[in-house]
Order: sequence, then C-alpha cells, then structure tokens
Amino acid sequence: MKKIKLISSLLLCSILCNPLVLKAAVKPGESFTASANCGVYEGSVSVSASNATITSAGNWCERGKSVSATAVAGSVGTASVSFILVDGSDNSTDTPVAVENLNLGGTSVNVEAPVVEQKPTTTPSTSNTNKNNLNQNTTNQQSNQQTTNQQVESKPVKEPEEDTRSKDTSLKSLSITGYELSPKFSASTTSYKVNLPAETTSIEVKASVNDSKASVTGTGNIKVQAGENEINVVVTSEYGTKQTYMIKAYVDEKPLIYTNYNEQKLGVVRNINGVEVPEGFKKTSVKLEGKEIVAWKNEKLNKTIVYLSDEKESRSFYLFEDGKVKTKITYKELLGRKFFLVDIPEDKQNMEGMVYGEVTVDKTKLKGWTFHDKTFENFVLIYVMGMDGEMHYYQYEKTENILQLYSGAASVTQETYVKQTNSLKNSQTQRTVWMYVAIASWVVVVAGVVAFFIWKKRNEIRS
Repeated sequence: MKKIKLISSLLLCSILCNPLVLKAAVKPGESFTASANCGVYEGSVSVSASNATITSAGNWCERGKSVSATAVAGSVGTASVSFILVDGSDNSTDTPVAVENLNLGGTSVNVEAPVVEQKPTTTPSTSNTNKNNLNQNTTNQQSNQQTTNQQVESKPVKEPEEDTRSKDTSLKSLSITGYELSPKFSASTTSYKVNLPAETTSIEVKASVNDSKASVTGTGNIKVQAGENEINVVVTSEYGTKQTYMIKAYVDEKPLIYTNYNEQKLGVVRNINGVEVPEGFKKTSVKLEGKEIVAWKNEKLNKTIVYLSDEKESRSFYLFEDGKVKTKITYKELLGRKFFLVDIPEDKQNMEGMVYGEVTVDKTKLKGWTFHDKTFENFVLIYVMGMDGEMHYYQYEKTENILQLYSGAASVTQETYVKQTNSLKNSQTQRTVWMYVAIASWVVVVAGVVAFFIWKKRNEIRS
C-alpha cells in the first residue's frame, strides 16, 4: 500500500511540480508576469518571490486553469516567482495523496544592468593648426566617458523589500455556546459536527484567530432549522489566503405540534425542504391546535393542505378544513387523469353488493370496492377527489384498462344487458298503452261533463 501511495505521489508530482520557466531578461525595477498551471488540483495558493517584489497575485488555484502574479525585478542577477498550493483538499485522483505545500512551479527572469548609450562628442576644426587641441579634447572626453561608465557600473542597486505579510489562516479556538463540537477542536481539523435539540432555532458560534492580523467571518448568532445545517467559518490571512472551518449542525426533526386523526397521532413536519407540493397549491399558514404552521392553498379548488407525519414517521399531505385535519390526500395520475387519492370515510365504505378493501388500478394500489358477483371480477370501484375539488366515484375495467365516471349502476354482462334492455322495451310498451287508455278516458270524461252542462242549460231556457 505504501508503495502504491509513493508511486501515486511521484506521478502527481511529475504533473504539478513544474520547474521554474526562464523568461527573457528584464532591467532592475521593471515588472514581469509569472504563472503556473493548476492541473487537477484546487485550493489556496501561496506566492513568493526571490530578488523581486510581488505587486499583485492570485491566491486561488482552480482545477484546469492557471494562477498568475506580477512582480518588479530587483538587482542584477536572477529574479524568480514561485507558487505553492497550501490547500489540497479537493483531490480528484483515485489514490489519496497528501498535497499540502505542493510546488506548482513558477517563472524566473535574468535581470541585466541597463546599457548606457555612448554618443561620440566632436569639436569642429577650422584649421590644421587646431589639430593638436582637437586630439587633446577627444582624449579628455574619452577619459570622462570612461569615468562615467565606471560610475554607472558601480552604482548600487536598491534591493526590493521582502513581503512580510502573514499567511496564517488557522484558528486558535472554535466553539458553539452550550454545545460540544465533535471532534474536539484542533487548529488543523477543519470539519466538525454538533447535535442540537428539536426546539433549537439559533446558535452562537465563537472563533478566535491564531494571528491577530487575520480576520474571521461566519461567527455570531446563526439561525438553524430542523435537519442538517452547514455553517462555514472562514479565516482570511493578512496576505489574503483563506481557510474554511465547516460545522454541520443537526437539529432534531421531532415534531413540536401534534394533532389527532382517525385515532392516530400526527405531528407537523418541520423540515419541508425538497417537499414536492401538488400542482396549483401555494404556500400559506394556518392554525393547528392553536399554533401557526406552514400550509398550502389552492384558490381554484378552495382547498388547503398541511404536511404531517404519522406514528410510523410516514409523511403525507392532509386536507385541512375548519381548523382540523379531514383526510389524507395524495396527488396521483391514473391513466392520464389527475386525481387526489383520499381516505374513504367509514359511512361510505359499506356498499350493497360490493366488498371494500385494497384494489389495483393500472398497477396503483389504493382503497376501493370489488363486486360480490364473480361475473364482474374485472371491475373495481374507487372514490377520489377530482381536480375540480369534488369527490367522484370511478369505475375501472382491467381487461380494457379503462377508467370512467361511475353512473351509480352496477356493471353487467352482455347477456344480462340484453335481458334488461328487452325488459325495459316491454315495460315502455306497456306504459305507452296505458298512457293512450288514460288519454281516451280523460277525453270521454270531459265530453260527458260538457254534454251535461249543455243539457242543463237547455232545460233552464225551456222553463
């Protein structure tokens, strides 16, 4: 195993431990740019220089990119800038390898003295008699120029000041008031956990830096909610490098508000992150057992739902009306239709000629009815809430995989249907005959009454 780790380390080093790249010469006081490839690593970068002063530099290495810095050359000789990866926590290789203080390479340049251009100085001659004077002046000028060159070469070059800013990003202490971190704090440990009781809504995070010139963020009064909370305490050194201390604070998700429904004790779920709310419902609040809780309302349906957990910690939405939980409700699509499956009230469970229990509709199990008569064994009946907010009965036939509204009449076979149809036709014929008899009788009665009044009138006239 050690051999494998050693080979992996050498392979990584061959990729990232780049030698300094030599660039063209510069003059003392001139600026130059240095850079290094990050390769597969990512983390904080420490930049240092030799015979140069860094004026600006990147402090973070991003995987697949490079980091650069600008520096001013010092005295004659060689000036170099190097990059050291000081935070190698994001290692994408298969074999874990310690990469702290990983040399990413850098750039070096030759620093050469400036060349002073020598301009020849001549004195115009007007006659040959001045030739000796001209030669003497030329000799004097050359002597003066030589003296000047010697002064330039011997002039001392000011050495650049070394960057003395601290790169310390460690903490001296880290704590949460009233609770214990796990593991115990250590400056070299950057990941911690803490368990908090269900009623916790905020915690006080305290931290102090190891270097007084460093700064820290992420402390103070921090709000937390049920479930896991990630708290990042970030230390920034005087130089600008950063290090993060992470605390995962887990707040017990045990419900704080309970209610009773169908002889069950239901608790209000506190952590609703990631909960898929049915289409058309928007977040609101309601009062349950005198306390305000999160709810969702569909204005079109005029329905409100809440999210509760039963005694087996099974979480579901429940229909909420008049301050009470009415029924469990589950959004479902069956054969292309959208429904809300609900708990069927006890007073509706008993239906003549049917058996109440678990049924299957298109591979979905739910509560419904089957028929006593085995002739209708392929038929089931369900009771669901439609997207109009109203309750409906639906009949399902499994051989044809058809779901349709139930008319209230039991399903029948073809033979029975023919008999019922013929019976209905006979019944309608009989009703037609009796209707004609009734009409005829009514006409006879009316005619008799009219005849009676006419006879009576005539008798009155005669008398």
